[in-house]
Amino acid sequence: MDIRNVLIITGKEMRESIKNRWFVLYTVSFSALAILILFIAGGGGEIAGFSGYGRTAASLINLVLLFVPLIALVTGAIGISNERENGTLHYLLSHPVTKAEVLTGKFIGVLVPIWFSISLGFGLAGVGVALKGGAGNVSGYILTALMSGLLAAALLSVGFVVSVYSGKSSKAIGISVFLWLVFIILGDLGIMGTAAAMDLGIKQLFILAVINPAEVFKISSVLILSPRFEILGPVGVYAVRTFGKEGLMILLISIMALWTFIPLALAYISFSVLRREEL
Repeated sequence: MDIRNVLIITGKEMRESIKNRWFVLYTVSFSALAILILFIAGGGGEIAGFSGYGRTAASLINLVLLFVPLIALVTGAIGISNERENGTLHYLLSHPVTKAEVLTGKFIGVLVPIWFSISLGFGLAGVGVALKGGAGNVSGYILTALMSGLLAAALLSVGFVVSVYSGKSSKAIGISVFLWLVFIILGDLGIMGTAAAMDLGIKQLFILAVINPAEVFKISSVLILSPRFEILGPVGVYAVRTFGKEGLMILLISIMALWTFIPLALAYISFSVLRREEL
């Protein structure tokens, strides 16, 4: 793989992302809502006993769960399909670049602007906390932002799998929105419904929870911010007692890494080996 080709494609994708009005709207909305949350986070919340950075980070968890998966899945889904639909993918591959270089460059070129948006939202809210004289768990605040970045990478990889298999961007966007609903909206309901219908035990419930990257982000963020793991409920108590707090964090980060690399590898295999119509 020629790193120079990857960097050229990465730069092209970053410039296109910055010009994309949906990406700009997402960045502005996420940052504005992060600042708004900063001012309303002073009230009581689900995670009680926090102030300053800890309370703001806890309040940002739901905002991250709403915005980050959606933008990661949608932008990933149109990464290849949009170029295929416009006919520019064939033109791009007519140059002396490999499909691995194209896929890698596009993935990094989309991921970096998403990370910039997340950093901007957390950064502005963090500056606001500092200006208000807030204190608290600064390291937990930074770790929550980093876990948000991992969540973005994981679901961007899933979006690229959708993109590789989709001939049109509209179809890819539809599938990605459906996946967003499955991961975010139906995730909790699915776990509760399956647990009630199949009378699952704590161990099965924990396995069911950690196969969803959104649930992995939620559990890890609460674990980072709260010394009281009882907040996670019976499943959290089981997980902490089984793996220990540090062991559970390593497990959750490893799962998030697998959610990044496995779909990306699947996208690469499909793009390079199975789909050969661009050759």
